[in-house]
Amino acid sequence: MADVQAPAPAGQSPASPTLPPAPPVPTGAAPGPAARDGRVAGKGVVVAYVLAYFTLYIALLTPVISTLALKVDALSTPGDRAGNLALVTGVGAFFAFVANPLAGALSDRTTSRLGMRRPWLLWGVLLGSVGLLLIAAAPTIGVVVLGWAIAQMAFNGTQAALQAILPDQVAEQQRARVSGLLGMVQQLAPLVGIGLAFGFTAAGADQIWIFVVPTALALVGVLALVAVLKDRHLPKGDLEAFRLGAFLQGFWVSPRRYPDFAWAFAGRFLMLFGFALYNTYQLYFLSDRFGFDSATALSWQLRLMVVQAVLLVVASTVGGALSDRTGRRKVFVVVATLLAGSGLAVFAVAHDPAVLYVGASLFGAGLGAYFAVDLALVTDVLPNAETEAAKNMGVFNIANALPQSVAPALAPAFLALGGGGNYTALFAISAGIVAVGAVATMFIRGAR
Repeated sequence: MADVQAPAPAGQSPASPTLPPAPPVPTGAAPGPAARDGRVAGKGVVVAYVLAYFTLYIALLTPVISTLALKVDALSTPGDRAGNLALVTGVGAFFAFVANPLAGALSDRTTSRLGMRRPWLLWGVLLGSVGLLLIAAAPTIGVVVLGWAIAQMAFNGTQAALQAILPDQVAEQQRARVSGLLGMVQQLAPLVGIGLAFGFTAAGADQIWIFVVPTALALVGVLALVAVLKDRHLPKGDLEAFRLGAFLQGFWVSPRRYPDFAWAFAGRFLMLFGFALYNTYQLYFLSDRFGFDSATALSWQLRLMVVQAVLLVVASTVGGALSDRTGRRKVFVVVATLLAGSGLAVFAVAHDPAVLYVGASLFGAGLGAYFAVDLALVTDVLPNAETEAAKNMGVFNIANALPQSVAPALAPAFLALGGGGNYTALFAISAGIVAVGAVATMFIRGAR
């Protein structure tokens, strides 16, 4: 994890005064409206922000959960498809792992007339769209790998800028509610994507449409935010001279000096690692365990996503409001992780499709409660939020990207336990990993 430090509590010095000083950072960036005077973000900005988040994640998450599996299945033999899917998602996640913190750091140094964030929103959504369209027309697995690498790299550049808007534009007293909306639409996004995929598949439409339509939605949503955002501007004269060594050093966030950030990173990594083990192979799980064909598997995936979505909306709305009212974050994250882990445990033992609704309910409630407060929790302990918000959020997003790379690589080994196709082992291990993530969150001291 990169060596950045969480600010010491008021009145205290950093934990280890013998550590080297933090690397040079931009000093003249004009803070966003919320950071400057505590004003709450206006409704128009919040709506555009949430819409951009929603549509970007339709394009980014739907392939991870569903449509990449369909594309890979169409280009593979039954014996090769799990390995091919692991290759596609693993390579793509590596590019996400690199692009997110790098784009965040460069965004913090951007002096464009468009602002600090808008150029990254713009180029990211345009290039990411090219990647998805390449997948749509791909004749081989190699082309799918290339297209997904481009999409992951570009969309994660957009994601880094999007997440930096939270500390830039949203006042502390409204962050959990806005974070809850972002978490809610992030989880609703694949529901829309899977619904589109099911509709096109059931109608016998060309598979290209399951990629083209999400791409168009992302373009509309993100470009709308670019049009209305009153972005931060960094004066060129206030920018520190670029030094490669200091720039690379800036990605190291020291767990000793910023332990709260480190524990938040660990909790998010473990949570999303458990989720990735389930999400990547959900469609194959439904096909293999219950004998569903592609259309039926998509239908069941959609039903489960609807159940998850209902519970997610309720838990996210209630959790975000209660967190803002009480000022507490950790208890909501811990309860959320335990609920989500319980849902994964139900999936592990389910052999009647009806039981999957119970798992989906627990899983959705856990996701909603978790994403309602997780970004707010991270923002509360984010190091150097005034000058390095995008870079440090990008570093934190390694915890999003890395599980997507590691999980597909390890999942085939878990599935092979006991002779192959062992989804019980896969989901039981996922539940255990998620529970450990809850424990990691308890060590955060800078948030209640």
